[in-house]
Amino acid sequence: MNRLNCSVGLFLALLFLPALGQAGAGPHVPGTLKGIAFSNPDMITEKPIEWQQQPIRYRPQDAGVDVTLLLDQNIYPGLLPLVEEFAKTNNIKVSVREGTCGPAAEGVLRKEVDIGGSCCPAAKMDRLPGLRWHTVGISPMAILARASDPVDQLTSEQIRDIFRGKLTRWSQIPSVGDKLGKDALIRPITRLHCKTRPGHWRLILDNEEMFGPRINEVGTILDMVESVTKSQGSLGYLENWQLLNDPKHKNSVKAISVDGQSPMDPEGISSGRYPFYWVYNVSTWTTENTTNPKAQQLVRYLMDNAARIDPAHHLVPTAELKKNGWKFKDDELIGEP
Repeated sequence: MNRLNCSVGLFLALLFLPALGQAGAGPHVPGTLKGIAFSNPDMITEKPIEWQQQPIRYRPQDAGVDVTLLLDQNIYPGLLPLVEEFAKTNNIKVSVREGTCGPAAEGVLRKEVDIGGSCCPAAKMDRLPGLRWHTVGISPMAILARASDPVDQLTSEQIRDIFRGKLTRWSQIPSVGDKLGKDALIRPITRLHCKTRPGHWRLILDNEEMFGPRINEVGTILDMVESVTKSQGSLGYLENWQLLNDPKHKNSVKAISVDGQSPMDPEGISSGRYPFYWVYNVSTWTTENTTNPKAQQLVRYLMDNAARIDPAHHLVPTAELKKNGWKFKDDELIGEP
């Protein structure tokens, strides 16, 4: 009798294991496989009063500068020229470091920088007392294929089915399979960074539990490009256009169209018809003991001059997003059109 009960319990546990695995990853958009694009801007993480009263404490190597920035590696190349231009025009000293979203968020949490920057929309843990978020614009997330492969466009449904393991051979997509061969495998490659933040790759599938068992996960943006380059039939994704435009990689991988929309077409991005994108977000402090007027001026300069960012980064400025019905709270993008 006990053995029977144990068997029944094991069966039920295995039956509900996938659902349990996804429960902690956050809600996805009802009726779809995509995750939420933005978190609730009114949900602020609580911090002790001692932390709230703490001023900005710069690192020793930043002593004597007027504004310190720690920017994610994806937004750093696009924003750096404007930051340097502002500093030169206004005769101020800036310290600009390049990192990833994690270290950028840590630098803000430790209150060692005036401006943080990430390519992911803020999660609740990023919404700190006295911190304000500003959106400079959005940029398309490229769906990558090997340049020599006959994969030029897919639907968002096909892309989701590939990454969740429902489509495993290119013969299941005749427009490609007829050219690659009926036995050609689809090789999905992922980089599941910033799992707790909304948007970015989670617009494909909400959480890592939804990805199929045949994915090849890589750790860096360079690994992503090189992995797609090396294997016929690969499909990946990437936010970093600086790397994609590098002559060393430009002829080895390509960004394909999705739902008939090219990622290089700003109208498709601004209208929301191209479904995958990431966000140029920067943060500033607002309380009496943390605010830096020069940092506030610099962020305003970035937003006012976003249209002048190198077109090779494919950034769509906030002004264009507002014209197309994207939702904002103050300066922060918080909803799709």
